[in-house]
Amino acid sequence: MSGLRINLDKSELIPVGCVNNVEELAAAIGCKVGSLPTSYLGLPLGAQYRSRAVWDGVEERMRKKLARWKSQYISKGGRITLIRSTLANMPIYFMSMLSMPRKVRLRLERIQREFLWGGGALERKIHLVKWELVCLEKDNGGLGVKSLSILNKALLCKWSWRFAMEREAFWNQVIRGKYGEEQGGDAWIKFWKDIWCGDEPLCVSFPSLFALAVSKDAWVKDVWRCNEGGGSWSPLFSRPFNDWELEEVCSFFVALNRKQIQQGVDDRVIWRETKCGMFSVKSLYKSLVSGHPISFPSSAIWKVTVQPKVSFFGWEATWGKALTLDQLQRRGWALANRCYLWVLPATVKETLSGWNGSFVGKKRKGVWKASPLCLFWTVWKTRNEVAFEEKELSIQILKAFFVYFLWSETKRSIKDGPSTLVDFVGWVASR
Repeated sequence: MSGLRINLDKSELIPVGCVNNVEELAAAIGCKVGSLPTSYLGLPLGAQYRSRAVWDGVEERMRKKLARWKSQYISKGGRITLIRSTLANMPIYFMSMLSMPRKVRLRLERIQREFLWGGGALERKIHLVKWELVCLEKDNGGLGVKSLSILNKALLCKWSWRFAMEREAFWNQVIRGKYGEEQGGDAWIKFWKDIWCGDEPLCVSFPSLFALAVSKDAWVKDVWRCNEGGGSWSPLFSRPFNDWELEEVCSFFVALNRKQIQQGVDDRVIWRETKCGMFSVKSLYKSLVSGHPISFPSSAIWKVTVQPKVSFFGWEATWGKALTLDQLQRRGWALANRCYLWVLPATVKETLSGWNGSFVGKKRKGVWKASPLCLFWTVWKTRNEVAFEEKELSIQILKAFFVYFLWSETKRSIKDGPSTLVDFVGWVASR
């Protein structure tokens, strides 16, 4: 025995349906009388699981964690980190148990968007990049923020995996006992309708042969015939094949003959997205969120020794979303009749993609990789001072600011490197 005792002062007797003597029972036990709906182990008990009110606590906690006043003191790079950590800790338990209503998802995404870009009910700020792009992986041009709808699906799918694997669990037996189960014993893979031979069911790969099948719901073990040579496949069809069907029949049996049945071994489910064959939420989420791969210089933006706010600005500029004056004019801002166009030999994306440091030493390569982001940031800050604060443009000050900023950003990653700015300039210039 564990030695733990029930704390009756914190216990409740909750009746289900009409119980006449519930007060007497509670007095005899020494606890209070409760009622439904309530919460148990952090989850709603007795409430409609599709009700939006169930998620009010999650929304309130996320609002407190991502309060708009906090965004005034955190850079955009830090905001992304806080959004990811909040999503990883707060609603995951709920999302692994309940299907999130669409309106709840939209409200939570709005909290995230307003925290990232600023603004709110009384103030409207520009959301530079659509949220679907923000939710892509960094290698595909996004910020790595989890999509709530896809994450919810991936978390709930874990129960399907557990239902297939944990056959002896009590909850599994209760569900199968209540709702029944197709009769297949321990061999519960259907020959035509399940995915076991190729990347799709045989009924999809060979629809004309499926139409001729005698038993369209046959199990795999029913189509396998044991013999002295080990065994062979013997699917039954309703008529002989015509000459023009023989090519498809040959392809059908070629695919089948790649598979063999092991006698005395039960069917089991294997997850193809992992090497070990076991399901993981991470692998399913990755397969659901990954679209067509695109060429994006993610390593030149995120794998560089600069502050997160500098990398974030590089990401914005790569997508052409930095709020230059021409971008502000496109969005309807009233501006002075001046031209502040920032022109490079190529786009930001092409500049970062083609930036390499093969001609510099190993110690200086990290500094070289950080140079374009530091240059973009320096030009951007100087441009804003000239455009909005009416400061004079000095090329010498711009160069000095760039060198100082590059040194301050990269000196932490240089082992046994220069300790002063003057030494840094000479160190970078040498091989």
